[in-house]
Amino acid sequence: MSAEKYLSMTHEKIYKRKDGSQVKISVWLYVHENKSNWGYLIFLQEPNSDRWLDPFSDRGYISRVIKPKFPSGPYSDTFDNYVTREEILKAKLELWQKIKPA
Repeated sequence: MSAEKYLSMTHEKIYKRKDGSQVKISVWLYVHENKSNWGYLIFLQEPNSDRWLDPFSDRGYISRVIKPKFPSGPYSDTFDNYVTREEILKAKLELWQKIKPA
């Protein structure tokens, strides 16, 4: 049985919005056998709340915000409604700065 070698690193970046809400992007890099995979999740914090929620699985948020906002409900909701590609890239770059070789 061989010992498998892998690297997994994560980083979180928070963006504040004009309405007082915040979006947290959690990015990760997973390297296994010289193959790398990037991924990310997003979490929302509504104004005047300290609770972070997943906009795609939080039932209260979906019924209160998503269903009225999008006629087809959660099926038409995407990451693009919460974060820009540039914000995701900035979070990835911050992670890369932490782990890049000298």
